[in-house]
Amino acid sequence: MDRHKTQKKESKDETFKALLEDSAKEAYSRPWHRIERGLRLNRLRIFVEDISAQYDMTKDEKESFFVFLQKALDKKLLNTLKVVNYDQETQRIKSIRGLEIKKDDVLKWAFVKKQKPDGTRKKKRDEPEVAVKEI
Repeated sequence: MDRHKTQKKESKDETFKALLEDSAKEAYSRPWHRIERGLRLNRLRIFVEDISAQYDMTKDEKESFFVFLQKALDKKLLNTLKVVNYDQETQRIKSIRGLEIKKDDVLKWAFVKKQKPDGTRKKKRDEPEVAVKEI
């Protein structure tokens, strides 16, 4: 009589983990403006890691740069598709428009604000972008 068989916990745990992983993959494949804040922070942390090699960032510089980006996200500066170039296929940030990073003696970063053009017509100008270089 096999009426009171119990299922193994492992199989339940594995299916639950698989379900969570699938939903996470689906969440990261959404457009940038449709991703929740916590997931955006995860992508920003990966972006910091990706570009840190280009600027030879120390651990402290990486952390303070991430905090800078986190505050920019909280101030709603990184909410639109026009600002954040996010690749849904690779699920990574390619570039952030208006973000400028300079390294003289000290590494500095800031968002460059648009300046209003002189005259009545708007002139197209390229804004600086920090992008991830593939190695």
